[in-house]
Amino acid sequence: MEYVFVICIFVVLYVYFLFPLLLKVAGLCAQPVETRPIEPFVTLFVAAYNEGKVIKEKLENSLSLNYPVDKLEIVVASDGSTDNTTEIVNGFSDKRVILFESLKRGGKNSVINKFINRCKGEVIVFTDANSFYQSDTIKNLVRNFADPNIGCVVGNLRYIDEKTSVAKGEGLYFRYESKIKEFESRLGAVVAATGSIYAIRRELFLPLDFEVANDFAHPIQIASKGYNIVFEPDAIAYEKATSGIREEFRRRARIVTRGITAFMKYFRTYRMLHGTWGFCFISHKLLRWFIPFFLIAIIIINLTLLESPLFRIILYAQLAFYSLALIGIFLRGSKFGKPFTVPFYFCLINTAALVGIIKYFTGNRQAIWETAKSTR
Repeated sequence: MEYVFVICIFVVLYVYFLFPLLLKVAGLCAQPVETRPIEPFVTLFVAAYNEGKVIKEKLENSLSLNYPVDKLEIVVASDGSTDNTTEIVNGFSDKRVILFESLKRGGKNSVINKFINRCKGEVIVFTDANSFYQSDTIKNLVRNFADPNIGCVVGNLRYIDEKTSVAKGEGLYFRYESKIKEFESRLGAVVAATGSIYAIRRELFLPLDFEVANDFAHPIQIASKGYNIVFEPDAIAYEKATSGIREEFRRRARIVTRGITAFMKYFRTYRMLHGTWGFCFISHKLLRWFIPFFLIAIIIINLTLLESPLFRIILYAQLAFYSLALIGIFLRGSKFGKPFTVPFYFCLINTAALVGIIKYFTGNRQAIWETAKSTR
């Protein structure tokens, strides 16, 4: 049992610490992407369902971006919205704003598949209605496409309004994720995009399955064609962080459910486990989804290995960590909750991952994404 115990601990340490370190070292030998200013025609694609609270601000932000007026269109694809989203969009007289409307809600991927062929852009930038870009964000994204080997560019999402422990944890987690993407980028092997800010070459688009997140499917498809996927830290989007523990828990569980759905659908078709990208996928995503099972195994096995002082210390350390997480639940809205943010959020996302895995294997999957109300 000692060997199983050590292996489980190693996997957890590998996923969160050793893998990023390996990436950093490997990236030292890689050639950096050579970027240069280019101005292809760009479609900024916003899939929207009942985004009346934020769509006006989103379009105003998009129209103010520092990109040639004659080389940008802003497409709002309404996914059966029942609020005033379409009325607000139609209220904009700027010809760059284009509304495509689906009368029946089918999910984000349904409107992407339905309307992508009506877009004019050589580059498609996917974004969310509640994400707001810095003025030079599109210029910084597309400059990477000067390299013909680049097929997808992932931008840098930053969270604002991090007042609760959930929001602080989410922001910290994304900063950690962004650093991993930065390391993966040096190898041209960024595993997943960020739905609020990423760009692809229009010619590389393939239809999306409804149960698979578009920001996960596109990197899979593009990597399989031999193109590199890179991270652009200077292409910045801002988004309000989730503030509710229930919303964040459900969101993280859905991400894992849809991620496993993508893997099971695509791993043979797109050879997801091969090459550098496959190595990064296994280390960054696949193993991380199953970390909850390793954590459970560690504490159960540890309870059978209490003869040694070392194993007792490890058990006490685990109990202390989970106690801090529990305290963090009760102090999540307090100014005293900051020291408990990391253990609290770590336990939250891993418990959500466990639920997400169970949902997948019990057939509880969904094609329609429910947005978190606290981010609007």
